Amino acid sequence: MALTCIKWISSALCAALLAASWTAHAQSVSDADLAAAKEALRKGRWQAIEQLAPRFAGTILEAYPEYWLLDGDIEHADPARIRAFLDRHPAGPLAESLRRDWLKALGANGAWDLFRAEHARLIADDAEIACYALQERLARADASAVRDARARFREAREEPAPCEPVFARLVAESQLSPADIWKRIRVLLSAGQVKAAKSAGALLPAPKRIADRTLDRIAANPGRYLAHLKARSLDEAGRESAIFALAQLARSRPDDAATHLEKLAPLLRGDARYAWGQIAWQAASDLDPRALEWYAKAGSEPLSDNQVAWKARVALRIGDWKAVAAAIDELSPAVARESTWRYWKARALREKGDTAAAEAILRPLASLHSFYGVLAAEELHVPAAPDWNGVQPSEADLQRVKAIPGIQRALLLYRGGLDNDALREWSWATRSLDDRGLLAAARIAAEAGVADRAIFTADRTLQLHDFARRYPVPHRSALDAAARQWGLDEAFVYGIIRQESRFLADARSPAGAVGLMQLMPRTARWVARQIPVHPFKPEMLVLPEVNVAMGTYYLHRVLEALGDPILAAAAYNAGPTRARRWRDDKPLEGAIYAETIPFPETREYVKKVFTNAWYYRQRLNTAPATLHELLGTVPGRDSADSFAANIP
Repeated sequence: MALTCIKWISSALCAALLAASWTAHAQSVSDADLAAAKEALRKGRWQAIEQLAPRFAGTILEAYPEYWLLDGDIEHADPARIRAFLDRHPAGPLAESLRRDWLKALGANGAWDLFRAEHARLIADDAEIACYALQERLARADASAVRDARARFREAREEPAPCEPVFARLVAESQLSPADIWKRIRVLLSAGQVKAAKSAGALLPAPKRIADRTLDRIAANPGRYLAHLKARSLDEAGRESAIFALAQLARSRPDDAATHLEKLAPLLRGDARYAWGQIAWQAASDLDPRALEWYAKAGSEPLSDNQVAWKARVALRIGDWKAVAAAIDELSPAVARESTWRYWKARALREKGDTAAAEAILRPLASLHSFYGVLAAEELHVPAAPDWNGVQPSEADLQRVKAIPGIQRALLLYRGGLDNDALREWSWATRSLDDRGLLAAARIAAEAGVADRAIFTADRTLQLHDFARRYPVPHRSALDAAARQWGLDEAFVYGIIRQESRFLADARSPAGAVGLMQLMPRTARWVARQIPVHPFKPEMLVLPEVNVAMGTYYLHRVLEALGDPILAAAAYNAGPTRARRWRDDKPLEGAIYAETIPFPETREYVKKVFTNAWYYRQRLNTAPATLHELLGTVPGRDSADSFAANIP
């Protein structure tokens, strides 16, 4: 299949590329060439990529230099050359990625003929491209474009910039009413999306909108705004500003917000119930037990699923099972079907004495290999221990998956440290594999040292499972020694590491955390002074033995300070101060503490860490315990414990 050169490539290089056949893959890219490509991409040295291209010719990565060059300057690339590349490689991760970036460039330039032709070939749309597609459809007077654009506006989500001209056109053509705009502003402000609310407000006439500076003042100091609010009547902008201020104030001082609302209720008229719902939601998210009183004042005002979920969570905290069940019944059907709310609905029914209805919910839930699946199985007293022998892929399955070009490309790219390209290839190659194919791919990844892909791929099976692949035990000697030294449960340490890094020794987070236990440099320097590690250098954190030794010491100190494993897990993700603040005045069931953590990321993190720890307890044969036992009971605030402020 012939190649077409791109504008940066010299005539000699062009001839070399044209002479190569895409089907000839006998030659392999050397590690040195992969390393050179990685460095050139990191520094944006496109001439170096051009010079490397002949070394990729005839290999399974032959398309990559041309892709890198085209995508690296997509705004200025010749459309004919992009089109030629996509004609040669019409499907696959490179085509999808290049097509997506090209569509964004075409949309930004209003090149609608090219955009329309290419958009039809895109498999996975995204929000920015969807907005450009609406622009294109409106430009050619597509009869359904207005309907779809109005529906998108009314979803009241923060949208990328290309949707702004779409919404402006709807307003100009009287397809959106002021009431539509105010509804969008209200929802966006409720979600704290002030910038998006300002953009929506700009669709209103200037005298009718909320001034941007007013929103900024409220965000900075809602209490001061409310204290100086003196009005005998409020227009639409005034009411929405007051409600926004009440919700913002309720984040930290719900009592004060409630006091202000009592005074403002006559001015807010029917909107007062909505404001009570906002105060109740913010108070519940701050674990204030009085939130249920404020929810009651919202009356029949419709609440979002997020507001209702927090209504259920605050009811869990105070042990009001009747209120828990009632709140879950208010959730939309889709959210109520989630494992979280199925489990707590069953618990509420059981607490109310309806054992049969509770078990009818728990039985299908108990088949899930997840936090609430394990808890449900324990509620039913059914065996939940996994089979560690697992289903092993056959040689035929291994050969079938190894023969997939995308798998071969991914492994080669991983070997060269080109992880983003490798992940894209791996995800594309495994997207439609059956369970046996996934198990084969997981084994191939593990044998290639790509630990995270092995775990993620094994996790995707539906009927056939290999739990040993899902919960591997690498670095066993280092972890066992460190856990013994600091008196930690080895299964708990494995649970932390699996969630933090999926056992990638050189893992680096966007925030700068490094290694197996994802230590931040500041934390690592503190630990190095405590143990001590001398001389300590940050690059040492990619060494498994060093990272585990330092990470387990830090975990030991956090656990020692907080006195409870579930608090320690929350602290490892969100910090010791927050973990302590999220306790209750009374002892709290561990599962309830986990479910009522205000930060969604930390809430899911703690659940996954303890699910991991439960599986590792089974695998390591270290006094297997139920998940209920591992979660335990979180002590109340009045219990004596040490202060953890000196722990970073």
